[in-house]
Amino acid sequence: MTTLKIQGKKLILDGTATDVSDFLPDLSKDTYYEVVRLVEGKFLFLQDHLNRLKHSLSVSEIGYPGDRTIRHYLKILLKQNEVTSGNIRICIQKNADGKVRTSCYFISYFYPEPSMYSEGVKLLTFPHVRPNPGIKKWDGHFRESVMQFIRDQGIYEAVLLNRKKQVTEGSRSNIFFMDPRERLITAPERDVLPGITRKYVLEICNEEGIEVTERPVRLDELQEMTCCFISAHLPKYFP
Repeated sequence: MTTLKIQGKKLILDGTATDVSDFLPDLSKDTYYEVVRLVEGKFLFLQDHLNRLKHSLSVSEIGYPGDRTIRHYLKILLKQNEVTSGNIRICIQKNADGKVRTSCYFISYFYPEPSMYSEGVKLLTFPHVRPNPGIKKWDGHFRESVMQFIRDQGIYEAVLLNRKKQVTEGSRSNIFFMDPRERLITAPERDVLPGITRKYVLEICNEEGIEVTERPVRLDELQEMTCCFISAHLPKYFP
């Protein structure tokens, strides 16, 4: 059974405030989720997260509770914890009795140091293909194995490598390359979890006239790339 220790004083379970000490979420069940960042009392790109959560649930037998309901739960969560910054996980799952439960709670987090942005971070490839890349569904076995790999190797992120020896995405990020012709290259959306930041990177490229090629990058052509960066919504640094 995959579990997760949560943070804060209270969590919200189906709209009701519950003591954190009395609840340990079980992620071994089919769990669809999003993690939203809270900064100075404001949620970053909340509607984008809700849209993706709704899409994830569309392939399941679980109905989406609605934007208004989840926003209401998040409002209660903030009031109960009196917290203005942090990461919040929104989970929707169906229990063994068939009842759908929606929970919102604070989780622990790590934000990169400013030096990581100026000096870069270490990445290593990790063989893995998501069974349904466009759906954000908890995969406890994958999450535990990749996090163990990251800890053992002392790296910041694991880059997923498919069966064709192609780089697709990070375990918790999207990855971009620049080729010698100054084209931005990233794996197509059908092969990755479409990140929130990825969406806006591509929009900016379109506005600025930067050519984008959506294709996986082969492992043997990495040396040809002139630069590389990863994107993720949660680790954004705020000076």
